[in-house]
Amino acid sequence: MRLAWGLALSLALAGAAQAAVAPSEIEARYTPQYNACLDNPEGASTAGMIACIEAELKVQDAGLNAAYKSAMAKLTADQKTGLQAAQRAWVPFRDADCGSLYHPDWGTLSRVNAASCVLDRTIERTIELERYPDGTTAD
Repeated sequence: MRLAWGLALSLALAGAAQAAVAPSEIEARYTPQYNACLDNPEGASTAGMIACIEAELKVQDAGLNAAYKSAMAKLTADQKTGLQAAQRAWVPFRDADCGSLYHPDWGTLSRVNAASCVLDRTIERTIELERYPDGTTAD
């Protein structure tokens, strides 16, 4: 019975870290400055949208780094190795996956789509890291 309970708890913890992040959760993380930037007439052009996204990405990237450090601080040395490897793989994956949304044949808005993807994926990963399980061991 104890093994079954431990397995159920482990699955619940793993599920919490890997639960899908809803688009509404991502959008709720946008700063008021980002929304104001996009609402500004200058933010209506492709260049303006990209400038707004880049400014917001700096803010959200800082949040990602803080969430990563916080998650790492809760883990054992062995667990840290796993998360570090995952994060090192995630960054180039995010960049390549989102980069695939841009192609000159698709027009200038594809640049906006690719940049928005990087922003949203960064916020999504931040939320995932905030949900990361503690490094406590089962008895």
